[in-house]
Amino acid sequence: MVTFFRSMSSRGLFVLAVSALAGAPLTALGVYQLYRTSHEISTGVRVQGIVLRTELTDGGYYPLIRFEATGQGIMRFTDRSGSHKQEFQEGEQVEVLYPPYEPEKARVFTPQRFWFASVVMTSAGLLPLLLGGLTAWFTERKKREGEE
Repeated sequence: MVTFFRSMSSRGLFVLAVSALAGAPLTALGVYQLYRTSHEISTGVRVQGIVLRTELTDGGYYPLIRFEATGQGIMRFTDRSGSHKQEFQEGEQVEVLYPPYEPEKARVFTPQRFWFASVVMTSAGLLPLLLGGLTAWFTERKKREGEE
C-alpha cells in the first residue's frame, strides 16, 4: 500500500488529498452521529405514548404526544422532527424514547427519525472519498498503461 502511494503522480496525490479534505470531516461527523444515535437508543427508556393532535407549523406536521414517564408522571411534548405529510393520526399509539431521568427530551421513536440524518451525513462524507479514490486509481492506471 505504501509503495502505491510512493509511486503515485502528483495529480493522483492531489485528487486523493482534495477528496480526503472534502470527505473526511463529514464522514467523521456522520460516524460520531451514528455512535450517539446507537448510544441513545441502547440507553434510552421506551414507553408507549398517544398522539393528542398534529400541529402544522413551519411548513411541517409535528405531533403532540402524551406519555407516562417512569417516576415522573404524565408528560407532553411536541416532537422535534416534523414531516411534510401528516404522519400520525389523533389517538394513534406511538413508541416514545427518552434518556433516563430526562423525559423532557423525549422523541417519537421510529428508525427513520433516528437514523436518517446520521446515515445521510456519513454517506455524504464517504462519497467524495470513494470518488476521489476511484479517480486517483484510474488516473494512475492510465498513467502506468501509457508507460508500458
